[in-house]
Amino acid sequence: MPIIKDNKNLFTLEENKAGAQRKMAAIFAADVVGYSKLMAQNEKLTLFRLKETRKTTDTIIQNLSGRIFSTAGDSIMAEFASPVDAVEAAIEIQKKLKNTIADITDNIIIEFRMGINLGDIMVQDNNLYGDNVNIAARLESVSKPGEICISEKVYQEIKNKVDIKFKLIGTKKLKNISEKINIYMSSLSADDKETLKVKFNSKKIIFTSAVFVSVCFFVALIYKYFYSERINYNQNAKSVIESLNNSDSELQSLSTPGDENILKISVMDFQIQSSNFNKEKLNILMDKIASSLSEKDLVSTVRSPEGSENLNPPEVMLIATEANSSFVVNGILLSEGLNDYLNLKIYEAKRGSLIISKKLSLKDNNDFTEVGKFLNLFKEDIIK
Repeated sequence: MPIIKDNKNLFTLEENKAGAQRKMAAIFAADVVGYSKLMAQNEKLTLFRLKETRKTTDTIIQNLSGRIFSTAGDSIMAEFASPVDAVEAAIEIQKKLKNTIADITDNIIIEFRMGINLGDIMVQDNNLYGDNVNIAARLESVSKPGEICISEKVYQEIKNKVDIKFKLIGTKKLKNISEKINIYMSSLSADDKETLKVKFNSKKIIFTSAVFVSVCFFVALIYKYFYSERINYNQNAKSVIESLNNSDSELQSLSTPGDENILKISVMDFQIQSSNFNKEKLNILMDKIASSLSEKDLVSTVRSPEGSENLNPPEVMLIATEANSSFVVNGILLSEGLNDYLNLKIYEAKRGSLIISKKLSLKDNNDFTEVGKFLNLFKEDIIK
């Protein structure tokens, strides 16, 4: 029995009466979509593109142990010992051509339809013949551009062995083929669309998340600036501060000659009603307050003796007049359970009215961070 060894494949053949030999093979058929039309548009470019494409197709077929036995014009016919190899070659070719097509900006596009069948065929003079070869060619003709049609025999051999899905598109009577056959078609285009959809949805999710995070961050900044990090003044306090920031303000006129641009604040010694505080710790707190309220060439503080817990307007105006100040700060140190607090009060000098009353926490009797932060904010508002 003769043996043909061709392209690393070993096929055992039976000699028939006509001199041809028989064997089982997977037949791969491919044809360029609209080749005649492409040639009519631009012969030279079409031929160039076809030759470049054939470099890709022929290499892939050979790498998967296939043998090309016919190349009439724009078509390719090849045989494989394994239907899995034949389908893998078709998939790889179609995917590479899709990538190539994506970079082309003109209308000369080389795109293949493909068909694959499995069955007994005849071999003569290195060419292949028989119904099973013809079926492969007919499967190619019913395939969509860029897709692969396979027969039932091929499907049964390759299902769950390749990385794309094939869907049954029906039982059809093919031209010049006596019996109807089940035809399966690849889903390469659908997979591409699904991949694009996933990529688009992923980008959409990322973009939406980024926008959401940005909006949250922006809202947080707004909240921090206008609410969390600002003092919520009552209407009287707002009016006083706005008036103070006006260059014609009467409050500005309280300064003595030579100190026209310096705003003075009277800070009275706080009353101590907490066992955790003594005069020494009070002095530390008063120094912290003076530091928080002072601003070189803009704001200075004047320490005044301890006064009553609730100052009436005449008392405030008297203290302010003696110190030539625009505001009077007073407070009382209290203990509530294990926690210490400062009830802080700020008065405006012109009418002696209370504009701020704030309860501030003292984490311990040596930590005056919250007090300093609050008074810093007040200072920033009055020197805008």
